Amino acid sequence: MNELIWSCPYCSLLCDQFLDTDVLVKNLNSTSFECDKAKDGLSKFTSSTNNSSQSIHNKKTINSDSALLLASTMLKSSKNPILCGLGADVSGARSIVKLASKTNAIVDHKYSDSMSKTLRSLQTKGLFFTTLSEAKSRADLIVFVGKDVYKKKSCLNKKIINRKDFRNKKKFIDYGDNFDSPDELIVSLQNLSGYQKNKNFSSPSDYNKNFFGSCLNFSYITFIWDPACYPEDADSIADVLLEIIRDLNKKTRAGILTLSGDEGSITMQSVMTWMTGMPLGSAFTTTGIKHEPNKFSAKKIIQQNTSDLVVWISCFSSVLPDYFDDVKCPVIVFGHPEISKDLVKKNFVNFIFIPVATPGVDVEGHLIRCDGVVTVPLKKIIESNLPSLQEVISRILLINK
Repeated sequence: MNELIWSCPYCSLLCDQFLDTDVLVKNLNSTSFECDKAKDGLSKFTSSTNNSSQSIHNKKTINSDSALLLASTMLKSSKNPILCGLGADVSGARSIVKLASKTNAIVDHKYSDSMSKTLRSLQTKGLFFTTLSEAKSRADLIVFVGKDVYKKKSCLNKKIINRKDFRNKKKFIDYGDNFDSPDELIVSLQNLSGYQKNKNFSSPSDYNKNFFGSCLNFSYITFIWDPACYPEDADSIADVLLEIIRDLNKKTRAGILTLSGDEGSITMQSVMTWMTGMPLGSAFTTTGIKHEPNKFSAKKIIQQNTSDLVVWISCFSSVLPDYFDDVKCPVIVFGHPEISKDLVKKNFVNFIFIPVATPGVDVEGHLIRCDGVVTVPLKKIIESNLPSLQEVISRILLINK
């Protein structure tokens, strides 16, 4: 058996999987995974899917050269384009920033709403940050806060259990996973913070009394949560978690780990910052780059129809968000081959679809892990004739040169 260690690109944890390359050659779907995200992601790939994928213009297939020429013409004539979705690896993200700079475009990720809120909390309040490696090697209490909408908890637990040291026994606690609403979680966290600051606090909940009692006598506590599960309230949750961690650090050691980063969002945010000094939710203009995350939200721009061209980029996911149905202007999609099935069902006035390869599946690449401190190399595990995103964008930039 020929075994390959493969970093799964389908969530921000970038977990290692062991693949049998002999099985991969025959059938991707026969590969067994404990992680449903890896299983679902690879199930979208077959030799017929990749090798028969063609560009599409208004529900009709066209050759790639014609598609690139049409896309470059649309970009050149656009006065207010938005590049969104932005599911890409490091090289793809660099190409996106270059394209945005050349076309004076707005750039915003699919998950920017939650990311911009946690960034705002960091800018105004600060952060006690920890990493996956710290959580694995040092933390003896792991508190998972809130809901696990994207089903990361089981993979996370396996990733931070130190199997080499059986004496290092960690305790895992779920906090607020049974709350019905974000407001209920926020109120409970605020109640916990008040009780933590003053043990004579008049109205601590029984839930928080029991939780606080279970946190005693631990030397390193890590609070873990996923802002993408709370896109509208991520800043409020981040603020109160910071207060809790700040008080804990007076007597013990504690840190926060966020699980943001799905579909290359942390990667795109990092690359944008490296190259421009600005985060996502920004617009390139003739007078410089403007950062206004509320104004430049892709979801709002699409729903309010304030752009004359939407460019959607999605190398990892084949699913378009619900608000994409509101697009009324011309559309360009660079993405997963399976997106074409969804696109042809919609009644867009004018659209172009150009399929691209998926980093970590049919092209090599790099993604930044959720904690932002490790850039993980992605291996190519199947053959296909699809170009990478950076190849497609480079050709468009060359046409418009």
